[in-house]
Amino acid sequence: MNSLARPSVKQLLSRPVLFVSGKGGVGKTSAAQAIARAQARAGKKTLWVGFEDPTRPPGELTRKAKDLYELNCVAELAFEEYVGMKLRVPGLAHLFLRNPLVKFLAKAGPGVHELVLLGKLWYERRNYDCIVADMPSTGFGLAMFQSIENWSRLFKGGPLHKDAAEMLETFADPKECGQLIVALPEEMPLRESLELEEFLLRLFPKNSPGFLVNRLFPKLEAEAAARRISPDPDDWESPVAESIQDFALRRSLLENHNLATWRNAGIEIESLAWQQVRLESELSEFDQVVLALEKQITQRGWA
Repeated sequence: MNSLARPSVKQLLSRPVLFVSGKGGVGKTSAAQAIARAQARAGKKTLWVGFEDPTRPPGELTRKAKDLYELNCVAELAFEEYVGMKLRVPGLAHLFLRNPLVKFLAKAGPGVHELVLLGKLWYERRNYDCIVADMPSTGFGLAMFQSIENWSRLFKGGPLHKDAAEMLETFADPKECGQLIVALPEEMPLRESLELEEFLLRLFPKNSPGFLVNRLFPKLEAEAAARRISPDPDDWESPVAESIQDFALRRSLLENHNLATWRNAGIEIESLAWQQVRLESELSEFDQVVLALEKQITQRGWA
């Protein structure tokens, strides 16, 4: 069990760099964008970072609001920019990177791809008050952090080693960086979030991650008790709901039952509520959810 006090969501949002992580499909992107919007609305110059989104132009940096920017971070452009900074000769980086051997090393070098992605984010922190990173799903997200540690251990010299070591120092510092693990109130994501915590603590033992449950259904335990529905799903004769009302009551009970996984691990439950979307709205379903989550974050004083 984690011996460090886990930070609250509000504490994490006060840090200059925030990584939003978790299992795929838990709503990391909507939560990360909502956090970034709330930070920008609070007057912080904020950068939301996504990684290698094939639906957007590589390296695209867009200004979404007065203090809100979004970046599609891709390794190839980040590497070229990094080489340009190190060579300090305009135009030389492009010629250097046209060399077939350099191209091969940039793609095949152990951890270079992940290193430059996080390196771009690490470098940009000096240009913004707040950076919110929408991390890839758990496996690849962990590989990104692991690659930095591997590089710092395998290579004992050169600018990449020096920068990797400084990146590790930044990401390990709770004054500089925070890790927010997002999960749905479902058994598998909740359990995997605890495994993610263990891995992050092995890399950053003095920087404990925080937790957030997303899409939490309204609490209806009192109504379920009035209908004499057992709070333990194992006691139900059938998992099939008899009506829409019965479905809502059982879903509320099931989610509360699942959250025992976090409560037993000593995690204080902080949540974002399930959001209803309107099909007739001019906004997409995703944008409706992001705006609703941003409102929740602001109302709770997290940002």
